[in-house]
Amino acid sequence: MILNGEFQTNLLHNLKVLTLYFRSESNVFPHEILKQVPDVEKLVVRDGSFKEIFCCQSCNDVDYSGLLLQLKVLHLESLPKLVFIVSENSSNEPFLRNLQTLQVISCSSLVNLELCRVSFSHLTYLKVEDCDSLTYLFTSSTAKNLGQIKTVEIKNCKSMEEIVSKDGGEESNADEITFPHLSCMNLENLWNLRRFYKGSLSFTCLEKLSVINCHSMETLCPSPSTLKTEKLSQVMVGMSEAIPLKTDLNSTIRSAFRRKVCV
Repeated sequence: MILNGEFQTNLLHNLKVLTLYFRSESNVFPHEILKQVPDVEKLVVRDGSFKEIFCCQSCNDVDYSGLLLQLKVLHLESLPKLVFIVSENSSNEPFLRNLQTLQVISCSSLVNLELCRVSFSHLTYLKVEDCDSLTYLFTSSTAKNLGQIKTVEIKNCKSMEEIVSKDGGEESNADEITFPHLSCMNLENLWNLRRFYKGSLSFTCLEKLSVINCHSMETLCPSPSTLKTEKLSQVMVGMSEAIPLKTDLNSTIRSAFRRKVCV
């Protein structure tokens, strides 16, 4: 009815939350709906078979410049064929610039969260779960824009090897990535996770860290001298097992997982 223009003009302009469920054979996201909800703050998309959500190709007739300007929460779930949230062939114009919460669950074909045209400057909460094709989430250049992130939860992504991947051409000891507001991070059931990032890291406000069933992980970053965690006092390595941070964080994680393997 919305797509056919059967609703009164401006009827949905005050809508704040929109949840879209699709039949499994739905392979094209109905972009025209977004024009009817200019003030929506939370968008939930579930159970579709499309490969991308926002198709921002120059040849596409959808003008995104005035869409989703108020969107703060984006929740994507059970989209098994989703490869890109935003099309690869996108212009550089900022998109979803006010996004604060991103949740991506059971999107088994998604390759990474490099969202073309999407601004992460206001993102505070990130949850990624059951996304088996992800080998990493962001490149280092994108991660440097996550200055407001407060909580990160990553679970059950069996192919993930690192959270942040270096951009092509970066040296091994590249510029430090700082997360000045990150206070809580939960890494769980990431069986192939080897590290968070190859370069330097700074978690100046990190107070809660869980690293559970990540048995391939030995370090968050290669050298303890490049890892700053001033407020962290312990690490959760099991659902009810906390280890005090007596030495540096890398050594604590390494000792914990070696002990589990020996047991």
